[in-house]
Amino acid sequence: MGARHMKIVAMDVATQCGLAVGKSGDNPKAWSVGLGQGRSEAERFSNVLRLTHGLIETHDPDLIVVEAFIGGKNASAYLIGLVACVRGCAFNRGVKVEMVFPATVRKHFLGKAYTSKDFPHLKREDAKLEIKRVVKRQCEAYGWDIPDLDAADAAATWNWACTEFAGQPPLMVGGLF
Repeated sequence: MGARHMKIVAMDVATQCGLAVGKSGDNPKAWSVGLGQGRSEAERFSNVLRLTHGLIETHDPDLIVVEAFIGGKNASAYLIGLVACVRGCAFNRGVKVEMVFPATVRKHFLGKAYTSKDFPHLKREDAKLEIKRVVKRQCEAYGWDIPDLDAADAAATWNWACTEFAGQPPLMVGGLF
C-alpha cells in the first residue's frame, strides 16, 4: 500500500499545548497555545474543548493524534482529563483520534526512545527538557519552523502519524546525531 495524503492534527496536550497541522507529505505548521496557566482545571478543560473544536473547524482533519498521558496508576488526572476532552470533542465532530506514547514518537523520530537515564549528568526535570531540545533540533534539521519545545513535540507526533497512518516514508537527516 502506497502513501496517501491525509490532513493530520497532532497535539501535545498540557497547560501549554503543542500543536502541529499539515497534510502528510508536506511540512507541518507548528505552534503552541496556553490553556490558562493558573486557571482552574475546569476552565482549562473548557479551553482545550474550544481549541479542539477550532482546530477541527479550521483544518478539517482526517485524523487527530494526541500524545498519550503516561504514569500508569500514577498518571495525572488533569492530563487524563485533557486527553478525554480532545477525544470527546473529536468524536462529536466525527474525527478519528489516535493516541501515541511519547516513547513511541521519540523512537520513530529520533531513532531512540530517549529517557532521563540517557542524561545521567542532569536532574530528571533538566533531562526531560534536554530531550525536548533534541526533538526540536531534529525538527529544525528538517527545515521546519518550530517556535518552541511544545510545538516540536507536536511536530514529531505529526511526523509519526504521517508514517503510521498515511504511509509516508520516515524522514532521514544524516549526521545530526
